[in-house]
Amino acid sequence: MKPTDPFALLNNGFEANATTISITHTINVLGGIEEICISDNGSGICFETIQDTFGAFLASQKNALSLKIKSKVNQGKGGRFAGFSFANRIKWDTVCAENGKNVQYSISVYSENKNEYEVTEKALTERSTGTTVIIGNVDQILPEQVTILALEDTLLKEFAWYLYLNKERNVEILVNGERVDYTKYIDTRFSAKKDLLIDGIGLKIDVVVWKEKIREKFCIYFMNLEGVLKGRDTTSFNRNTVNFNHSVFVRSLCFDRDSDTSLTTDDSGNEQIAFDDQPSNRTFLRKVKKEIQEAIDDALTAFLSAQATKAVQDMMDRESFPTFSDDIPGQLQKKDLMTVTQELYKLDARIFYKLKPIQEKSLLGFINLLLQSEERENMLDIIESIVSLTPEQRKGFSDILKRTQLGNIIDTIQFIEDRYKVVEALKQVVFDYTDYANERDHVQKIVEQHYWLFGEQYNLVTADQRMQKALANYLNILYGSDAPDATLNPDQEEMRRMDIFLCGARKTEDSVGDEIQENLVIELKAPKVVLTKKVLRQIEDYMDFVRKQPQFNTQLCRWRFIAVCNNVDDDVRARYATNQTKGKKGLVFSVENYELYALTWADVFKSFELRHSFLLKKLKIDQEAIEKDISQQLGNSTGREAVNNLTALALPVSMISG
Repeated sequence: MKPTDPFALLNNGFEANATTISITHTINVLGGIEEICISDNGSGICFETIQDTFGAFLASQKNALSLKIKSKVNQGKGGRFAGFSFANRIKWDTVCAENGKNVQYSISVYSENKNEYEVTEKALTERSTGTTVIIGNVDQILPEQVTILALEDTLLKEFAWYLYLNKERNVEILVNGERVDYTKYIDTRFSAKKDLLIDGIGLKIDVVVWKEKIREKFCIYFMNLEGVLKGRDTTSFNRNTVNFNHSVFVRSLCFDRDSDTSLTTDDSGNEQIAFDDQPSNRTFLRKVKKEIQEAIDDALTAFLSAQATKAVQDMMDRESFPTFSDDIPGQLQKKDLMTVTQELYKLDARIFYKLKPIQEKSLLGFINLLLQSEERENMLDIIESIVSLTPEQRKGFSDILKRTQLGNIIDTIQFIEDRYKVVEALKQVVFDYTDYANERDHVQKIVEQHYWLFGEQYNLVTADQRMQKALANYLNILYGSDAPDATLNPDQEEMRRMDIFLCGARKTEDSVGDEIQENLVIELKAPKVVLTKKVLRQIEDYMDFVRKQPQFNTQLCRWRFIAVCNNVDDDVRARYATNQTKGKKGLVFSVENYELYALTWADVFKSFELRHSFLLKKLKIDQEAIEKDISQQLGNSTGREAVNNLTALALPVSMISG
């Protein structure tokens, strides 16, 4: 490689231990390139080695960085960027250390005779060491061809690996002040470094994972600490369905032992590292290769984990997953299938490779049936009949099957315990601290985080801003912008003020299977307020208001209004009797696709216990221990402080993700 080749110019700077190489240019009066400068902060060019460096054919003296990682399909040299070789004049302004002092001088080469060079006299200088290559009278190069946009891709093809390996030294290439970003070629999420000692010899192993496909085989490069290539080998990775494009760099002082090391060539013409045929050397090399394989496996595991997560999400987006119910068992089954599918993908992505939609859906359905059946433990044997597993992979997948099953039980226990804590805290708020609790600061804060209190189908309810806005408009109609009269006592103000509504919506199906939106509106009263005919009238007025809004006037919406108090009066109980033939507990009024329910908190809590009775009994959850734990957390707090503490206890709760 010639120093006039642009890559040789950068290589020479890196060979001189430069940490920064900067490419800049100047414009002439005609708008073309006047000069291109490549500067580095390396050790400079030693005056005594000029003949060796600029001798026959201008060959580099060390050529230590002759290694190229061809990381892309396009292996070009950047088109006209390589045209630097045809510049009319190239000048090296260099500063090097000599006898404890820095000296500077220049070397010039002209296109008329590239085998000759001119050298100026040396002079002492206070400048730091380094070299600036000035390429003058450049032909056929336009300014837009020496920008970061034009050059970055070309530079990364040659030097991304070197920038990554030397990131701890902050090695960089700048183009007009902008840094060349090696992360555009190298996936740093999965690339890994490993420093270790083997038989007292230090080694640095770097697994570099490329973001795109590379043309050459996946190679291991053995280098000394200066970056001189001493040999290479190929990795054993051959899973074509996984785009794990990688290279491995092994650096060690031991690869400078010329008397012990040599290069051999395999049947494919690849150079391989070899040591003298001594037992100790063969043992050492086996240990090195074992560590290399472990480093590759670690990087591959991280890579496949990310790929598997995305692959499973893609399957879900394609609706290939079976349909699961929104209740606790359904969500746990979904989580189980997701985990096992991810592990299968990591074992061998070919299981899911290029499946047609019906095939993918059938396979996932089959796996789900196995997981939920007594054949769960035999699933490993089925997989092994399809994919060849190592002992480590077999044990790992077996552990996953056991762990996900046990994990589901643990998740269920924790899930129910968390819910029971919420119920117990809310019970104390509405029953034991009636005089200190209100709906806005306590009851509402708890309920808006736990819609499931009113039925498992509301576990996925989310806030609906349109409904909130409609409520705001309604309140404005009722009361305008005037604040309540300050002369009212608290009880009068409580009766005058419209109580808090919580609004939410979820997608569901009607009786014929059509998708509709179910809207839930919860009206919360302070625990001390009795649910009377007057209170119901307020809610009915709001229901009528909603029915008249054009944005809600559709048969594809179903509305449920739920009012909750500690007690209901006789008028409300009479309405229960009127609507009992409809078979819906707490229903007091219905019209079209609108229903109004009046519930006591005792109704809500008893419904929870009935829905969870099987799990509470089966999982042997200690309800008394939960109640005791809440009492201990309350400590000696009383009154409003106790209510505030109970509200805080009820807010954090573990949820099953899915």
